[in-house]
Amino acid sequence: MKLYSSPVAPSPRKVLIFIAEKGIENIEVKNLDLGKLEHKTSEYKEIAPNSRIPALVLDNGEVILETTAICRYLECLYPDPNLFGIDENEIAQIEMWYSRISFELMMPLMFGFRHTHPHMSELENQNNEFGLAQRELAIKSLKYYDEIIADKEYIACGKFSYADIQAVTSLQFLVRLNKIDINDYENLSNYVDNIALRPSFAK
Repeated sequence: MKLYSSPVAPSPRKVLIFIAEKGIENIEVKNLDLGKLEHKTSEYKEIAPNSRIPALVLDNGEVILETTAICRYLECLYPDPNLFGIDENEIAQIEMWYSRISFELMMPLMFGFRHTHPHMSELENQNNEFGLAQRELAIKSLKYYDEIIADKEYIACGKFSYADIQAVTSLQFLVRLNKIDINDYENLSNYVDNIALRPSFAK
């Protein structure tokens, strides 16, 4: 298998962390230079028509796009350690939390960055007013999740899961790009620091 990735983007980093947690060694990683728009080339569009990363090319030539879909596929191939839940309750709880984190926290942070950061002007049809509104929404979500995580080591089921990968990589990458200080949210900051001590996050 071959994973098309980038060392500077959060979505492929989630897959790389997932791979490291699983101890998978038979996936070739091909990094694309996003600054040089290598993800926009005709060659890459034959692999990923939406020009997004990551993309996992299977040994039979089939392609899986989207971060969570790739991780779910790998979970089926390599079920241990389990990161999506071992029974109906865990599966539902982890699904709920990574979905909530995606829509309530990650997306406002992402839109705040993409629509206000000057470095994104060549990649995005920016709407500054929308971006600032999304940033304000993200701040409200950060306050909310700071309370949620106050008495938790992990976001779901009392164990490390895909929901933690989604939460921590998003917070590490997107908070600072929105000119927000994660240290203003003590519980979230401690949560991020503790999860980031895992060897998979150093890859």
